[in-house]
Amino acid sequence: MALIDDLKQKTEAGLKTLKETAQDLAFTVEKHAVIGKKRYLDKARLERSIQTLSCEIGEYVTDLYTSEKTIDRDDPYIGERVSEIGRLRVSITQLEEEIETIKKTQNGKYDVQP
Repeated sequence: MALIDDLKQKTEAGLKTLKETAQDLAFTVEKHAVIGKKRYLDKARLERSIQTLSCEIGEYVTDLYTSEKTIDRDDPYIGERVSEIGRLRVSITQLEEEIETIKKTQNGKYDVQP
């Protein structure tokens, strides 16, 4: 019976190790998926929005210049877009900080905002 008990203990220990390894692997895969989504989808979307706003400002300024109108620093059209670009840059910084926090997270859950 000692042989059977010994075999049972070793099998249980092996299964426990296998379960822990599978959990670690699942966590790592999930963590990289979340990081990838944030970096390559969310951040890229914000960067495209900044690029679109910058193009809008450029087209607006070009139209003013070619029509020989004065370009006013206090122009509300430009001010709104510059303000939005600033807000988007803050969002990107926050997203990058969140990504770094997730990277540092070890085994366990992390608080991720959608």
